[in-house]
Amino acid sequence: MKTLNELKLAQELIRFKSTLTEDKGLMKFLSKKLSSIGFKCKIIKSKGTGPKPALNLYARIGKSKPHFNYLGHTDVVANLNGWEIPPFKGLVKNGFLHGRGAQDMKGGVACFISAMSKFVANKKFKGSISIIIAADEETTGLGTPAVMKYLRKRNEKIDFSIVGEPTSNKSIGDEIRIGRRGSMNGIITVYGKSGHAAFKNFINPCTALAKIISKLKSSSLDNGTKFMPPSNLEFTKMNVDNLSENVVPQSAAAKFNVRFNTKYKSSSLKKKLNQIISSIAKKEKCRVKIEYRVSGEAFYTQPNKNILMVKKIVKKITGNSPKLNCRGGTSDSRFLGKIPRLELGLRNNTIHQIDEKTSVADLKKLTRIYNQILQNYFN
Repeated sequence: MKTLNELKLAQELIRFKSTLTEDKGLMKFLSKKLSSIGFKCKIIKSKGTGPKPALNLYARIGKSKPHFNYLGHTDVVANLNGWEIPPFKGLVKNGFLHGRGAQDMKGGVACFISAMSKFVANKKFKGSISIIIAADEETTGLGTPAVMKYLRKRNEKIDFSIVGEPTSNKSIGDEIRIGRRGSMNGIITVYGKSGHAAFKNFINPCTALAKIISKLKSSSLDNGTKFMPPSNLEFTKMNVDNLSENVVPQSAAAKFNVRFNTKYKSSSLKKKLNQIISSIAKKEKCRVKIEYRVSGEAFYTQPNKNILMVKKIVKKITGNSPKLNCRGGTSDSRFLGKIPRLELGLRNNTIHQIDEKTSVADLKKLTRIYNQILQNYFN
């Protein structure tokens, strides 16, 4: 059975201009590659950013347990101006692979597929390996949920998953994510009573909003957990629709984002924030409207034998003793429900930047790590 080279495959993937949820033939290309090493492939549609649906891939080899999964994405952020080397050429220069997605995360996807091709070619194993490739991790985030819905309908259960996000910091494998903080956006709109600033016939919503912001920023939400820092709320935008400097406005609004740890569910956090906001609005005799949008709940996998196994492999191959943490923003890992998982991928020092690149040595090292994980998992 043929095997796939991680560098060549990464170059091929980078050459697809898969910004937003545009496919450009990428999933068909990957299906052909995976089919050639024995995988059965299914393309699953989800809502895209344009008129065309996003195309997501689910591929599996084997039918029995245990079921090992890899979750990745092939969409990339735009940010394409000012590159020294064209972002979709996939060129290698001075030991580095250059291109959009080199680290986040076409390079990581190529590493796992290469490792997997070597594993299935050289070893008979009892169990199943699957790969989920989403088309919209950077945008709508509807691809992985669509695939998970497909798996539930077929009663396919994943026993362990590796998410290939670029978690490594200064060197490959120095950090492994075992969870992520939750993320919630909010809009506070305070309604007062407009009036001339020279008279006292108004109720100023700006004053109330300022006090709400001050109270929320000065209030400690919690002290953090073993793997997660304290929950943190940041205001990101304020708006007062007022064209006159000598008139107190009718309303004032502010937007915020809060990253929260596993001490909260979004529902309990909303309740706590509502109490603070409403109490100040009441004192200021203002009406308040609070809107929330939850991007993901906080979660983590308690370190188990598979996570400890991965730590040992990384230490053996790289010399690094990986730190287990839950840093960073959200990822598609949040859609895996209660499936035990970790996140381990390439370095993240150039992701989302111009001139994104990864060293060829890192690609080889991550491929070795993934291959050894498969060997140990199915032993």
